[in-house]
Amino acid sequence: MTQAPQPKGDLSVTALYTSETWRWGGFDGAELLATQEARVVFRITNFVLGLVRLVRWNIPSLRHSLVHRHTMIDHLVRECGTLQVLELAAGLSRRGSSFSKDTRQSYVELDLPGLVAKKRELFARSEEGKLVLQRSNYRIAAGDIESTELDSLVDVSQPVVVVAEGIFMYLKQPVQRDIWHRIAELVGMHPSSTFMFDLVPACEQPRPGVLGRLLERAMKRFTGGRAFEVDQRTRHDLVAELRRAGFSQVELYEPANVAAAWKLPFPRRRTQVLLFSCR
Repeated sequence: MTQAPQPKGDLSVTALYTSETWRWGGFDGAELLATQEARVVFRITNFVLGLVRLVRWNIPSLRHSLVHRHTMIDHLVRECGTLQVLELAAGLSRRGSSFSKDTRQSYVELDLPGLVAKKRELFARSEEGKLVLQRSNYRIAAGDIESTELDSLVDVSQPVVVVAEGIFMYLKQPVQRDIWHRIAELVGMHPSSTFMFDLVPACEQPRPGVLGRLLERAMKRFTGGRAFEVDQRTRHDLVAELRRAGFSQVELYEPANVAAAWKLPFPRRRTQVLLFSCR
């Protein structure tokens, strides 16, 4: 994919891997965004991770973790019953195209201009994708999660679910805090609004080892210099920060605790996901 460099890091390789993961996982709408390039990224990354598992057999599976994460967020969004969703840094997520099949559901996505243009291009390859782009209840907006006025994207008189999947691990602690404060202001406009995101504290993640560090360097090279941000905060520290940002209720979810009740695919696979649902 040729795309102009983004000033704050281009996460297009990450977007390609996750988009192919959604297709591999059988998610509705994922085929509309599938590309050969994404398949190559998916296969190479999984090959390297397979090498890592030869010496670190107990590390969580990345693709299965992403499938669990995506499924869990889908479940929580549906459980909220809110007819307005704002997905931040949506990348090549298929969630908007799937949820907006319900004409009552308003779905807005926000991402950097390059990814928005690429997503529109991918949808436009097929008649089904063109119909998705024509839906009045589905909108793909170009902007930066760090500066865009979020209340300009939604109807603030109605409840909204704000989703941020797979983005905060790339952002430094002060940037996370600022975004959480801004989302808390938006969610605070209606008592039924919710904010959900994923973030596994660095202290809970397995050490990467030599091969893991090589993979991280490769991903950093192809994502414009961005790698996972590492700090010493625990999940309890994160909850405390979210409360200080303005959220009065913070709930945490992990695959092992909900696999049966939420009917997660691959329920026996070892995965690592930590979801936060905030009101």
